[in-house]
Amino acid sequence: MRSIALVFALLLPSGAFAQTSTGGWPSPLPVTSASGQPSALPITAGQPPAPPVADGVPVRVVEVLELPPRALSGQQHWVALSLALGQPSVGRVAVKVLSRENDSLWLEAYGGSALFEIMYGFGVRLQHTALTLGNGDSFFISPGLGVHILPEWYTTSGWRTSRLRYYQDERNRNVLCYLAGDIDFSWLHDFSPRFGYELGLKLGIAGRISGNVGDRYPRGVMWGRDLYPIVALYTGFRF
Repeated sequence: MRSIALVFALLLPSGAFAQTSTGGWPSPLPVTSASGQPSALPITAGQPPAPPVADGVPVRVVEVLELPPRALSGQQHWVALSLALGQPSVGRVAVKVLSRENDSLWLEAYGGSALFEIMYGFGVRLQHTALTLGNGDSFFISPGLGVHILPEWYTTSGWRTSRLRYYQDERNRNVLCYLAGDIDFSWLHDFSPRFGYELGLKLGIAGRISGNVGDRYPRGVMWGRDLYPIVALYTGFRF
């Protein structure tokens, strides 16, 4: 009997502990629910807010700053059309073939008149942005080298006669070629990145490389038979 009482006494506390863990007695271990979601950490004064969470992973928020638009330097254009009045008086078309941030290389062709005669030619020009004034305004210094060709130059003023009319002697007809070096000083205003208005001054000198001037030449606009100054105002558009 004493042995049975001892076994009963040992089993009694185990049953009581089981009852506390299932019957509502306070449990020494915390109990969590499987369906519950973790709550956000409380925000206290002086502390940054907790980062947002996507699929249980904190997300880093990156603020993107928009840079101000870059000022135009005038070098973004690829085609230029202009009209020059003076010496020479020509229409000119130019196409850019090499571009840098403040410098570009252009090929140009032109046609009109020089020394009061028909003239056409072609050349190359380096366009340099000397100043960027803001609001789409730029100032260029553009040295160039080209060839002026005068295909209808007459070496004398001799005239032949026929029974019906006077006509110029074709035997005195001559082709003159001049090598022209000049510098364009111009102001450009860009209305948009692909459209601008240009106004400039051309200064330079042209020297004869072939052909016979003869005794018929405009002495008021030439320095002898071999040289003549280049002075012209021009205006046009860039695209």
